[in-house]
Amino acid sequence: MFNFPQLLTALPADVALEKLRNGESLQYYHIIGKLDLLQLSTDNTYCFHSIIILHCEVDDLSGVVLSYERPMILSYCHFHRADFIFAYFVGGLLIEECVFYSYLNFSSGGHNKPGFPVRLLRNLFKGFVNFFDCWYEGEVHVKYNIIKQGANLLGAPHNIPVTFDIQPIIQNNVGNLYCADEGSSFSDR
Repeated sequence: MFNFPQLLTALPADVALEKLRNGESLQYYHIIGKLDLLQLSTDNTYCFHSIIILHCEVDDLSGVVLSYERPMILSYCHFHRADFIFAYFVGGLLIEECVFYSYLNFSSGGHNKPGFPVRLLRNLFKGFVNFFDCWYEGEVHVKYNIIKQGANLLGAPHNIPVTFDIQPIIQNNVGNLYCADEGSSFSDR
């Protein structure tokens, strides 16, 4: 679990963005710098590119303030920093067998459509995971994750619970999913 080859090819974030823009997946790279997915949008609102990142180490992934109209797949990766505040995963999201070393913010996002699930499977989250004010219109599966500093997926910070239009499948996770706050962005690495 959570293993990938030690010798990854270094790839600057701007080159990685160009590969994604050209419809390529990113595989077996160490992505250096900030990979800002907002740059894949021509109108700062919608991303019509599939985002597929496999077996990579990523310094900084910024996926904020975008509606992802196609699937996002993050598998077998290590993320030193990642942020998805105000991100809508209309086309679905799969995060599996990944390690997130710091605070991860999904707040004010979600909005997947029925038939396009959000799936978090067998991940290690070392920092707090923030789901404050998220709304999931489609299926949600959160299974076999380790969440070291907790999450508010099933809590209600500011008396606002996460909204699920379809009953989520949440099982076999380790860590507190019922936090009633938004955690701290100053989590241990």
